[in-house]
Amino acid sequence: MMAFKYLITGFLMTMIMVFPLQLHATEHESGVWTIFSTTDSLSADGGTSRWHYWFDAQARYVDVGSGTNQWLVRPAVGYEIRDGVKAWAGFARFRSRNGAGRVADENRYWQQLDWRAGGWLDGNVSMRVRLEQRSIDVGEDLGVVLRFMTKYVRPLSGHEDKSLIIGLEPFVDLRDTDWGGDAGLGQNRVFVGMGWRLSDKVSLETGYMNQYIWVDGAADRTNHLAILTIKARL
Repeated sequence: MMAFKYLITGFLMTMIMVFPLQLHATEHESGVWTIFSTTDSLSADGGTSRWHYWFDAQARYVDVGSGTNQWLVRPAVGYEIRDGVKAWAGFARFRSRNGAGRVADENRYWQQLDWRAGGWLDGNVSMRVRLEQRSIDVGEDLGVVLRFMTKYVRPLSGHEDKSLIIGLEPFVDLRDTDWGGDAGLGQNRVFVGMGWRLSDKVSLETGYMNQYIWVDGAADRTNHLAILTIKARL
């Protein structure tokens, strides 16, 4: 319990430290992200296994109408180390197109540890740490990114199939690259939304994400994003 209190304190301190850095001039854009995600345990002799699968696909439309689009597919396999703690290894293929029509392809190998941190204010907190190795066809350097996500989910009173969702995820670039800028804090994502459990196997999450991106040598960017996520167990 004491360790969990430290985690919550760290989460709140991160929010306090991150937001003051965003008080200078930025460029603002609006967009929409659509996401399909599926994850579950693999069957083993008619039962469940400690092995899990993961797959998500995303279509991102940033600065709607400008032609700036992003697409991502991300499979992975995971192993449940103990109850509520999983280790993952996966690959992601990321393609982006800017307003001028230039396309860039990126490969991302990634490793992740996620766990249930505990209960808080009638809800549940989960956390994950992800390490990504990124290579892109418009640059030669390998980018290494550390991501730390904290997610809070609280069922609404009298509506157990509906939940309040709050998420925070800072990204830290661990090395300089010739295509992604200098090492340091790269971006921060804050999400506030709602979740609906549509059936035993399908749920829906929708809400607002503030994505703040630190840009070396230019104005930082803030993306105001509508998020629509469909989650399913196959």
